[in-house]
Amino acid sequence: MEFLLLIGCAVAPGIMLMSFFYLRDRYDSEPLSLVGLLFLLGMLSTIPVMYLSDWVQQGMSSPYTRAFWGVALIEESAKYILTVAIALRHREFDEEIDGIVYAVAASLGFATLENIIKALVFGWETVALRAFFTVPGHALFGVAMGFYLGKAKFAASRDKRWLLFGAAFLFPWTFHGIYDVLLLSGQQKIILTMLPFMAFLWVLGLWKVKHAQERSPFKPLEERTQDV
Repeated sequence: MEFLLLIGCAVAPGIMLMSFFYLRDRYDSEPLSLVGLLFLLGMLSTIPVMYLSDWVQQGMSSPYTRAFWGVALIEESAKYILTVAIALRHREFDEEIDGIVYAVAASLGFATLENIIKALVFGWETVALRAFFTVPGHALFGVAMGFYLGKAKFAASRDKRWLLFGAAFLFPWTFHGIYDVLLLSGQQKIILTMLPFMAFLWVLGLWKVKHAQERSPFKPLEERTQDV
């Protein structure tokens, strides 16, 4: 019974956050089949990505190097490739906020299986920390990725499109790297800076969601009139 409760607590944050961001797509919801596929593929990528990350980190002594090049680079690359390959050209990707929904789905799929693995290895002591920091962190990295992917898909010029594709990887990689540097440092004062850093990510992420909502071509005319 305790085993099932542990698994449930490890899965719950990812499902709750996925529901939260899915419902932010207010005007033209994405098909659950496609969102679920990205979530599942994110989960399936977890174990090979973890092995690759461990292999790349061999010989890296600096926590900064491990954070940015051994963890963040590998994990965000996997999420980026999945989102671009599966969702970018799909006909249902028809507004900017869709990029956020799809990137968050891939990110939370990865985070959910990783959370289960960590919970099974380290037990209850890791569940709370990951529920409030790690899993939301992955979701918010996904928001940054999807925000710029959505803009890139509908960019007016080729040069701007490629710039936005670059931003869609650069920002989540940077945020993820900073997060892991703070976590891997092992110094209490630095770890405490996680609180304002996560608050910053939430404020920025929710602003990006709101901005993408406002630019939806499916927004009812009466709501557009109210915004004027």
